[in-house]
Amino acid sequence: MLRKHVYTLASDSLLGRKTGTIGQHKAVAYCTYAIRTCHLFAPFPIDSTRLSHRQTFPITIKPIATYGPPSGLHSDRAYVPTEKQAELVNRPMSRRDSSRALFGINVGGVIPGTDLKREIIVLSAHYDHLGASGGRIFHGADDNASGTAAVLGVAAVFDSLAQLGIRSRRTVLFMLFSGEEDGLLGSAYFINHSPVDPRRILYNLNADMIGRVDAAHRNAPDYCYVITDSNGNGLKQIVETVNAQTVGLQLNQGGYDAVDDPDNHFQRSDQYNFALAGIPALLFSNGEHSDYHRPTDTAKKIRYDVLQKRATLLFQVAWALANP
Repeated sequence: MLRKHVYTLASDSLLGRKTGTIGQHKAVAYCTYAIRTCHLFAPFPIDSTRLSHRQTFPITIKPIATYGPPSGLHSDRAYVPTEKQAELVNRPMSRRDSSRALFGINVGGVIPGTDLKREIIVLSAHYDHLGASGGRIFHGADDNASGTAAVLGVAAVFDSLAQLGIRSRRTVLFMLFSGEEDGLLGSAYFINHSPVDPRRILYNLNADMIGRVDAAHRNAPDYCYVITDSNGNGLKQIVETVNAQTVGLQLNQGGYDAVDDPDNHFQRSDQYNFALAGIPALLFSNGEHSDYHRPTDTAKKIRYDVLQKRATLLFQVAWALANP
């Protein structure tokens, strides 16, 4: 199932899943179908009587005249997509470009808990990517069809257990964010317009690029970077304990969570907005590779054996957090 999710989301027909494009809407349709297949309840109110699996929000994207090379684990926050695409295809941005009003769409679903159902764990990934430009599609298989597939896979396991009458004590909310490549917009909107009181959210586990192997681990692929800030140290200890008892991956930080990290890696994916709200949050990632933010980040290059292990760790940690 992980392979199917990645191949679908990273296919040519989804045109790179850029926020505000037809590719985004195709990705939303697929993610919504997958969420509904897992029998997850819709969390977002449409009106006083109806709920939706989708949370739509307005964004305005403005072109920027200055350019700089991307760096670090996931350097999305510093660039709007029009700039990133211009840099990636090595052509200047047209002065005719103007601000554009677009809509981002978050997709989510919830499995209610039992006796601790007012306490919430959020599992998240962003499904958007860079779109298409210059006749090339930026497929975004690792970034971040891999994380999206893992969250959907974990949701399917929670649903299978629920169908057997085995439910978690705490509520688990599965979120697939839009607008991450534009500056973490979807998660920011979610935090500010959450369908639940953010004070009830105890933890966030965010998966961003978990389907590949970086240069430092070519000969030891069974690893995962787990990155947090000082507020998430207790959460990281839980992850280390669960990992030792289950999957047994090599867990690294690689300096990505250092306080003096010059590239501020922790701030460059959706877990950062949870951390800003005071919620312990942790990023699961494989680090960068030579196909990062290039059209060559394709589904056939994903290490599905490694992705399965990281998704299993994500489930094991989520299950432990949801059942204290």
